[in-house]
Parts: sequence; C-alpha cells; structure tokens
Amino acid sequence: MMIAWMILGSLLCNSAQDGNSKEDDTFPCGPDGMTVKTLNQNILLTWEDKPSCKPLNDELTYELEVFIADKQIHREEVTVSPDQIGSTHYWNWTSHLALECATHTLRLSSRYKNQSSQWKQEHTIPGHKALDWPEVFPRDKVFQLGSRATFCCVLPTGESLEKLYLSGNSSANPNISQIGSHAYALTVDLNRASSASCTDIKCETKTSDNGACAYIGYPPADRDLSCETRDLQMVECQWTVGRNTHLAIASPTTYQLLGSVCAEGFKGRCSHKMQVEAGKHLWTLTAQNQLGTITLTEEADLTKRVHMFAPEGVKVSEVGARNVSLEWEWSVQIYNHLNITCQLHTSHGEAQSSMSETVGVGLTSAILKDLIPKWAYILKIRCSTTQHFWKWSEWSVNISVHTLGDVPDDLDVWMQVKDKKSVITWKVPLAHQSHGDIIDYEITWVPTKTPDRQEKSSVTHPKNSFALGLNSTDEYAVSVTARNCNGSSSPSSVTIPILNPESLEEGVRYLLSVHACTQGAPVLLERREGYIKEKIIPDGLFKPFTWTQRNLDVEVTWNRVSLQRQPAFIQGYVLYWVDNNNIVMNIGTDNPQATSLTARNLQTGSYSFTLKARTAIGECGATHVTAILNSPTDNLIRAICITLVTLVVFLILFVVFCFRHWECIKLEFYPPIPKPVLKEKWTASLKSCRPVFMEMSHHNESELMTIPKLYCKSEVSAETDCVDQGHVGTTNRVEALSIPSTAMTCQTPPSASSSLAITTYLNSSYNLTLNNGVQQPISGPGSQETHSVVTRSNGYHPQQNTVNPEDAPESLLPCVFTYILLPRSASTE
Repeated sequence: MMIAWMILGSLLCNSAQDGNSKEDDTFPCGPDGMTVKTLNQNILLTWEDKPSCKPLNDELTYELEVFIADKQIHREEVTVSPDQIGSTHYWNWTSHLALECATHTLRLSSRYKNQSSQWKQEHTIPGHKALDWPEVFPRDKVFQLGSRATFCCVLPTGESLEKLYLSGNSSANPNISQIGSHAYALTVDLNRASSASCTDIKCETKTSDNGACAYIGYPPADRDLSCETRDLQMVECQWTVGRNTHLAIASPTTYQLLGSVCAEGFKGRCSHKMQVEAGKHLWTLTAQNQLGTITLTEEADLTKRVHMFAPEGVKVSEVGARNVSLEWEWSVQIYNHLNITCQLHTSHGEAQSSMSETVGVGLTSAILKDLIPKWAYILKIRCSTTQHFWKWSEWSVNISVHTLGDVPDDLDVWMQVKDKKSVITWKVPLAHQSHGDIIDYEITWVPTKTPDRQEKSSVTHPKNSFALGLNSTDEYAVSVTARNCNGSSSPSSVTIPILNPESLEEGVRYLLSVHACTQGAPVLLERREGYIKEKIIPDGLFKPFTWTQRNLDVEVTWNRVSLQRQPAFIQGYVLYWVDNNNIVMNIGTDNPQATSLTARNLQTGSYSFTLKARTAIGECGATHVTAILNSPTDNLIRAICITLVTLVVFLILFVVFCFRHWECIKLEFYPPIPKPVLKEKWTASLKSCRPVFMEMSHHNESELMTIPKLYCKSEVSAETDCVDQGHVGTTNRVEALSIPSTAMTCQTPPSASSSLAITTYLNSSYNLTLNNGVQQPISGPGSQETHSVVTRSNGYHPQQNTVNPEDAPESLLPCVFTYILLPRSASTE
C-alpha cells in the first residue's frame, strides 16, 4: 500500500513538472544559490535572485513549502521589494520535530504578478536511520515547565513499537502518532520539573529499548537588586536568587553585572571594580539560561551607600578599675576622612551586655566607662558612616579584657532585735561587688546624743552579723564597712531607735515599711506585713459555721476572719470527717481567701465535720459542726409535705376569714337590689295625683342611687303621700312632670322638716319616664298644666318650663326619689 502511494505521488510530481515547463520558459526569474543550515530543530534557508530578476520593478514573491516524510506541513510566502532584488534572502523556521525523526524537504519557487516559476529549488534533510536498537530524539534538550513537547522514536528495520512514554509524567492519554515507516512521535504536556539529573523518554520494542534525556525547568526569576560600595573603588550588588530552575546541569543561570560576568552570581552577589562617583547611576544585572533572560536595575547614589569594613587590629591601650581604652585601624585609607559612628558592645557573665556609641572623623579609638572593677569583659566594635547611614559594618574580632581591682561597694545593712540585743546584719558582697577578696568588716556605733562616745569592732569574712548590747533608752547610729586589699568601702549606716520591749506583741500583725535614705526625701522601697511571732489560732474561730446538703454532698461555709483576729498567716484550710467505716477523710484548699469546702459522695447518716486552718506552726483553729444526711428522696417527700401543709393552713385561714367577714364581702361584691314598697293600690289614687316635682339638689351620685322607701295612701279623690327618708335637702329648682290621665300627690311625713323633691321616671314596663338634666312637661288628659317633652338619644326626657315650688299647694312638699316604678293599667292606656 505504501509503495502504491509513493508511485502515485511520483506521477503527480512529474505531471506538475511537465505542466510548469511552459511557464518556466516564459518566466526565467527565480531563486538561485539555495543553501540550508540546521541547528537543533531550527532550519535557516538562504538564497539569491537570478540575474534575470534585476529588471523587475515590482514586488517579487517567493513561495516556500516544507514536507515531513513526504507530507506537507507548512507553506509560507516571502515578499521581496524591488530595492531588495539581487540581495541575499533569509528564511528561518523551527520544526516541531527533531530533524532526526523524519526527512524534511524544503521547496522554493518564485511568482511575479500572474507568472510563476517551476519549483526551481529543493533541499532534503534526511532523517536518522536506526541500525541495531531504537533511538529517541531530541536528546538532552531543555524545555520549560508547562509547555508541550514532541519526542520521536526511530525504530530499526523490522521492529515494531511497544511503548513510548515520558517517565514521571502524569499526563493521561499521551498522543502517539506514526511518522514515516520507521518512526513514531509522542506529544505530551510537561507538567513536572526534572529532578537532580533529567527526565527520561523511553522507547521499547519487543527485542530492545532505549531512551533520551530531557531537562524540564524554569527561566531565571531573580529579584530585589541592591547595590552598595565598601571603599568607593568597587560596586557590590546583592539580590534575591529566584526559585530553583532545575537546569543546573543542562543550562545553569549565568549573571552579568554592568556587562561583566559574575563568577558567583548563583550566590546572589557580584562585584564590579570601578571608581564610584557622586550622583545617581543606573546599575544593571542580567540573569540568563536557555529558557529566558531577566534584567534587574536599580538607580542609586553609591556615595551614600558606603558599607564599611570591620575595624582591624583592635587592641586595649589602657586598663583601669572602671575604664578601658581601645584602639584600632582601617584597611581602607579613605575611612580616615569620613565622619564615623562606632558601636562598642560589652558583655560579661552569661547574659549581661551593654552597648555604647562614639562619633568622630576617621575614628580609631574609644573609651569604655562605668565598668565593674576586677571583672572580665569581652569587647567588639562595628562602625558606619554618620552623615548617610547605610549599614553597620561587620563586628570586629572579640577582645578580652580584665579590669583592675577597687574598694568594695557599699554594704546592704539592717538590724533586728534578738534576746534583747540589737543584731547588725549585712549581705556578703558578691563577686561583682567585692572587687577583690574581702578581708574583714568594721562596725562603728555611737549614741546620737553623745557623738564623742564612738566605739568600734571588726569581724572577719565571711561572718555577716554583729550583736550589740546597747542601752535600750538611747538611740544609736551604726555604720559598717568592708575591706579588701584595695581599701575599705564607704560606710553604710543604720539607726537603732529606742527599744521598748513592750512597742511589739506575739500574734499581732504589723505593717513594716522600708525606705531608702537619699539626699532628698526618703524613698519607699517596700511594704511588708508580718508577726514578731505567730501564735496558734484558737478553736471555734470560724463562725458562723454552717452546712448545706446537695444530693449526697455536704458544703460547709464560714465567714472570713478579719486580719485583726488572725494571730498567724492562714495558708489554707482542711475539712475533716469520719465516714461510716470509721475512716478519717479530709479535703483541703491552699486558698487563704476560701469560705467553703465540699465533702462529696457521702452516705446517709450523721457526720461530724471539723474545719482547721493551715499555718506555719501547724493546723489550728478547729471548728466543729454536726450534719445529718438524709436520702434525696426523703428530702423531696419532706419538701412536698411541708408545701402541702402550708397550702392547707393557708386555705383554712382564708375560709375562716371569709366566714367571719361574709356579710361585708357579700355587700361588697353582691349588693341587694331593693324593690319599691306599695302601701295601697295605685289604681284608686292615680286620678287624684298632682304633678310631681323634681328637685335638682346638690347630691352626689352615691346619694342619688340610694333606694328610697315609698309611702302612698289610696283615696278615690285623695292625694298620694310619698316620702324619701334617705334624701332631705334644700330645693334649688323644681321641675313638673305630668302623667297622662293620672295625678299623684306627694306629701312629706310630719317628721320631715325640710322641703323634699320627687323625681319621677317612666320605663317600658312601668310607663316610667327617665329624666336627667333639664326637663319639659308632658301634656295629656287630666293634667293641670300643658307641658312639652323632648326625648334625648340616651333614653332620658329633658324637661323645660320650670315650675316654681311656691306655686304648689302649701300643704304639699315634694319628695326626692331616685326612681318610682308606676304600673301601667288598662284604664290609663
């Protein structure tokens, strides 16, 4: 099949050549002197124009075609302007395959307007032919991580491909295709950087295997360039080296500073020798590997960035007890003209150190002060320019020095009273305070009232106290000095006041204030509370001492004891009890402020709890309480019973109270509604009743609501007498009400001494008219006067045409009723 395709392709090519022969005869211009150069996968094609092309005065076009294994994969046109005709032309192209993988054929022809030449030039780059084993291309090539690459495997004649893969690659479904008759291509995404060496591409057949190396990594990624000078004769730059490129073997990164190669650029530093001048300059660094180039720049005036070298030849020129003089030299002569600041670091002991500074032009010496006499120190120095501070220099080498001795420091002295004697005590000076070996101590004491009676005594080191039998009625000034081979210290004084064996008591807490004697006012150093001697706390001190049961736990509580009642420091508390097995149990606390402790998981029964306080002289202050523990169920029943009894007692008391005050309660909540009392029949007297007058009296609502008693006597032509026993008042105004076909005469009983008014209402059942406020008379048969009634919306009938009570018969007085119920009869209707 392959042979058939090759024959067909040959016939087509011959046909094309035959077809172009005529055009070639008519268009002689075309390419000449075609040459091909290759580098890795790059192809550089050069050619010239035939002499016949020179007369052309328009653009000339060259067509280029690329075939891989007889398959066209690329076509491109190159246009040549008239002024470029006759010169050499270049064309560069990169194949996606290594040139060893398959045959690459390049064809070149020309076209001018509508005329084309035959494919005049053709060049073939033969592929590699494997002999005994498969071979993989490209070899040892550098790739950027994340890119896509194509590898090929060329097989010997007669072999078939089994596997073609990239080791360590996680790409799924790699793309494998056949190119030519003996080669296969693998296209894969490079998603994993090479290890310390390289990444393998493996090709396997049934009989053999082989492979090639690929280097997968990154381009440079350095950053943060910073340049300085140390002697104004050389530029030194530093930067941050970027990530690992993984190309240290195949393509290590190369650096150049200002165009000069940096031998140690991979360390992130480089120097360039040149005279540094004042003013800002641009400093450039380039980093490059096969995958890319990065350029870092910084603009700076390096005369303001002088990073000095460390001082050299540092030595001690003079040593004293408290001062040390140092000297050093500069390796750079220009430093002698700079304004310099130097730091002196002084260390002694394990973690004791200090720092001091000194300034000067061309500084080469310094003095350390306030040192400890007869003490070992380690010194070092670093310096920097003062006017334009940039960086401190490195520290110089360490210098050891030992100061000379001196008299001891002042002693720390105090006094105390023991067995009626004043004991003077002082702290033994430490090594940094003695400044030499202490020989002895001298004690001097004198009464303040008689300074001429001074006395002295001495004690040898290391004793640090001296007892004085002094007169307790005098005040003394005592001073103590320490002596070594260099002399005596300054005296330290303490005043012994007049002592009264009775001004202190055991078991009493005192507040002690310690002051420092200064040239000005005394300075409070410390306050302390304490006892001359602690005493045992008496029993039963913690009261009230109570207990509370919570389930099967017992919590005991007590009140805090005031400081005045504490003869010793309370450091905590302990609670003791005995369980049912006669085992003594306890629970304690170290909190002196505690006011409760809880014994847990007890059993029912009787317990005796004892509380004691912890003090420096032992446990004391025992306080007792007895507790009886019931089961939680008994306590619940007891609580329920108590609640029920309380409720029953309350109900009984409530019932008794209600029974005794039933009448008041009944009247308060259910008042009786009285009914009108009729003495005789109304029917006989209705026709002879006179108009009833209503008095607008000054009565309150409660008085008006009082139920009156009604007295009426019946006569055929007589008057009806009505008496309101509850309301008697002065009449202000009387209003008349006329009842149709009836007349009612109301008289006041003989016992009434004041004039009375009657208010008459009618309702639907008793023909009662309700009147409130101003009323108008109602006209009807049998009435003596004509009246008119205006009915209001609330059911009341206001009345007008007020009748003067004087017009009524003298023998009749009006009665004041809240209401009168008048029965309706058939005759009146």
